[in-house]
Amino acid sequence: MKPYIYFVFFALLACKPSAHNSNTVLINNTIKYAKGFSYQKFRKYTKIIVPTPYKGATTPYEYILITGDTIIKPSNPNQIILKTPIQKIVATSTTQIPVLEALESEKLLKGYPNTHFISSLKTRKLIDNGTIIDVGHEEHMNTELILDIKPDVLFAFAVNNLNKNFTTLKKAGIPIVVDASWLEESPLGRAEWIKFFALFLNKEKEADLVFNKIETSYKETTKLVNNTITHPTILYGSIYNGIWYTPAGDSFVAKILNDAKTNYIWKETTGTGSLSLQFEDVFIKAKNADYWFAPGYATNKKALANNNKHYTQFAPYQHNKIYTYTNTTGPTGGLLFFELGALRPDLILKDVIKICHPETLPSYNTTFFNSLN
Repeated sequence: MKPYIYFVFFALLACKPSAHNSNTVLINNTIKYAKGFSYQKFRKYTKIIVPTPYKGATTPYEYILITGDTIIKPSNPNQIILKTPIQKIVATSTTQIPVLEALESEKLLKGYPNTHFISSLKTRKLIDNGTIIDVGHEEHMNTELILDIKPDVLFAFAVNNLNKNFTTLKKAGIPIVVDASWLEESPLGRAEWIKFFALFLNKEKEADLVFNKIETSYKETTKLVNNTITHPTILYGSIYNGIWYTPAGDSFVAKILNDAKTNYIWKETTGTGSLSLQFEDVFIKAKNADYWFAPGYATNKKALANNNKHYTQFAPYQHNKIYTYTNTTGPTGGLLFFELGALRPDLILKDVIKICHPETLPSYNTTFFNSLN
């Protein structure tokens, strides 16, 4: 081969795209516990995949994050292109509020349905000064208000499918991103969704720091009860419309109760949602339980008995061992448990351990659960 041909051959090799190819994966997922999302980083964009955006979903949702003058067209109806950095957000779940605050991005929030459900004082100040607009009921949001806000992203959640509100907004050009964190089975998996939101906000390092602290706190707390001999029996939930609802054995709550070294009565059941039980079945199994957690929305024992006279027959009612999150609210009545609990399972764990193994955390004050008197 002649010298000049060698030169051309190697020059062509040097020009061949490798790691600089825009379709070459630079980072491929660093998620430890969460199963509900993954991501890939390329040179000019980031792809986030949510395989199951809601229960029964058969098609994954994909979000392509681009910056600068990058232009990418969606390849299918379930792929959404978003330009970053994000400047304006509409959120729809109180669980998203602590995440935004932890990432110091709460000022990007411009709209929220039913703002009175928000407990955080930090975000409530933004509501009070008009920075955050109430956009109506979550099932019937005011689309005109949202279109006026022109958010860069609307963080939605769906139980079985996206409701008509979201479909209408999507057609109007509002990027809808589904938060499927509630489908996570493990407490730390659910908390790790802070990394999902961080990708949209360019706050990945901040998210890592926050999550690492939560992870360490959770793991260190479980060690406190490793050698615990007694495992108190736990009754959880209450009756609603004639049915007793309690967490299934693979659920977020059930796993925290297990990590707290308690004997949750329905721990052997399967599923991540709620069990629907008859009162008689619950009474037979749980009438002599040691503790009763989350007995509905009653604010005292008298109100609880008025809801159902049979509640008084449970041992925890008779022995004053009922614990509720109902009385831990924000200024406008929002329940802190439903807002902060998903991000901070370590605090729920500490609450349960403090109540069921009080000698383990003698000076700790509970965050969510307090005695129902």
